Amino acid sequence: MPSVRPRLLARTLGAKYVGTTACTSEVPLTGLNDPEYVAIDVTSKMGVIDEETCVELLESTPIGRIGFATDGELLVLPINFRWYEHSVVFRTLTGQKLAAAVEQQHVCFEVDHWNADTRTGWSVVVQGVARDVTHWAEEARLDDLGLIPWARAEWRPIWVRIEPTMISGRVLR
Repeated sequence: MPSVRPRLLARTLGAKYVGTTACTSEVPLTGLNDPEYVAIDVTSKMGVIDEETCVELLESTPIGRIGFATDGELLVLPINFRWYEHSVVFRTLTGQKLAAAVEQQHVCFEVDHWNADTRTGWSVVVQGVARDVTHWAEEARLDDLGLIPWARAEWRPIWVRIEPTMISGRVLR
């Protein structure tokens, strides 16, 4: 996993950097301690997160949600995943998520973190095309990631990759 810029990531998450760790801050970020690279709108209290920080947040989060169309309806499902080679990758079984990948559907993928007490948080959205991984060498590299499905009822041997066409993020302070 690539190294994360801890001070920058801690500020984006609304945390305080302490040595090599970040701890949740009980003091919401204000104009005095807000990162310079995220301009916060005074009215909405929202700001745009740059793509590099979005990627760091994707790398730091194990669970996200994939949204896609199936049978004429929209469906959003939780998945555990990894950010790998500038793509979201996850394991699945034969079913709706795989069908979306086989059809190379445009999908969205979202991760977030919220603090209900301080009404702060962030969200990263990846828009892209899902495809099933069928090349044996790519499957072998993905197997080496050690991604174990959280749903333990049945092993998920099929890999799906979401290749981004757009990555965006928002922070709420």
